[in-house]
Amino acid sequence: MVSLISLLVLHSLFINRLCHATDTITYNKFLREGETIVSDGGTYALGFFSPGISKLSYIGIWYNKIPEKTVVWVANRNNPMKDSSMGVLKINEDGNLAIFNGNEADPVWSTKVSVPMSDNISSTLIYKLLNTGNLVLRDENKEDILWQSFDYPTNTRLPGMKLGWNLKSGWNWSLTSWKSRDDPSTGDFTYNFDPTGAPEFFIKKGLRKLWRSGPWNGLAKTLHSSTYYYTFVNNPDEISIIANSYNTSVLSRFYLDELGIARRLNWIEDTQTWSNIWSAPDDSCDYYSKCGSFGSCNSSNGHFCSCLPGFEPKSPRDWDLKDGSKGCVRERELLCGKGDGFLKLEKMKIPDTSNARVDMSLGITECENECRKNCSCNGYSSAGVNGSGCLVWFGDLIDIRDYTEGGQDFGYMSPEYAMDGLFSAKSDVFSFGVLLLEIISGKKNTGPKPPDPSLLAREKFSVHGKHYRIKIENR
Repeated sequence: MVSLISLLVLHSLFINRLCHATDTITYNKFLREGETIVSDGGTYALGFFSPGISKLSYIGIWYNKIPEKTVVWVANRNNPMKDSSMGVLKINEDGNLAIFNGNEADPVWSTKVSVPMSDNISSTLIYKLLNTGNLVLRDENKEDILWQSFDYPTNTRLPGMKLGWNLKSGWNWSLTSWKSRDDPSTGDFTYNFDPTGAPEFFIKKGLRKLWRSGPWNGLAKTLHSSTYYYTFVNNPDEISIIANSYNTSVLSRFYLDELGIARRLNWIEDTQTWSNIWSAPDDSCDYYSKCGSFGSCNSSNGHFCSCLPGFEPKSPRDWDLKDGSKGCVRERELLCGKGDGFLKLEKMKIPDTSNARVDMSLGITECENECRKNCSCNGYSSAGVNGSGCLVWFGDLIDIRDYTEGGQDFGYMSPEYAMDGLFSAKSDVFSFGVLLLEIISGKKNTGPKPPDPSLLAREKFSVHGKHYRIKIENR
């Protein structure tokens, strides 16, 4: 009896070591309810879980050392199991990791990747949970990754995970919100990297834009903050952004919540709580096109919205009711080629670049000439802070924001704040200015000398008797 008990204890300890001390799943090792694998550094765990008050079961990855189970990735988010006691996670005959519910022949979920099979690979094929939170499939004797969970993000971006597009396959690395706190199925909101125009991030509900980050400023392929460094990849194969952490001991997560708010939180060990250090949208002016076409939003302005110089509210009645969503229209039609001058508006978030044309071979002077000679051009800007590249707008200028209330200048503001949202709205403040291209009518102007341009921009935001189109310059 003693020997039998000893054997049972040893067997229990062996199973416990396999399920809790290892970071891999192999052909001979299944995962059932209550069992987990843990990354080698102990940061992440993978296993079955039920979110909130839900009785449905999922396979997920969460922070291992945090008492509150904070899930960062869900495998079967749209195919839950009703009874996890019957569930098993294992490597299938075709080499794919699959979730089976009881004795059912078909898996609830599978990695669905073409795995090169051979007589030898069956014993060396492993799914390994890395200490980055990435679950990878590879041959134990090789470094090549055959599949990885980082290619299938749910609502959370972890350090080392890319967001963007595989231009060859059309695959989109993006975040999608949970349906609710108790339901990790695909929600209504997405956090997407849009490669059209100058690449920038959008939060959308369906096809409707809710928030825009502002474009990559072209400063460098890698930008640094005190906690993170961000790498921009732009080649024929892909366009993406990768965020990496300098200090892996600091637990930080970036996720899109069920209400469509993007948040960055840090884990505070002393209080055992998550601290919100950045979120977007953050105020009224953060919401996309708050002031419509050719309107500018300023959060320190009680009305929020102002028309750019040379423009007036499209709907004065709605404007008086503090609804600027219909935007602004020109006070007078342009009379192109009758003389031009420039009026500078500083500290502005440049418009949505989705409808802008980009030509990286042009400098700012050539860009100005391109806009000047085309009367349908509504604005232009350099594509990078160093004056390289050219952005030209032929459509409406949308989602402009005025940051003059903060007293910021063109000096480099807090880079970490600017980069927490990758290109948060305020990251444009130090690098972009707005200039207005003045098109004067053919008649001699006998009116009074215009006031100081900064007063026009910040106080009146209206100039009568002249015709404008917008130039946006990257300073």
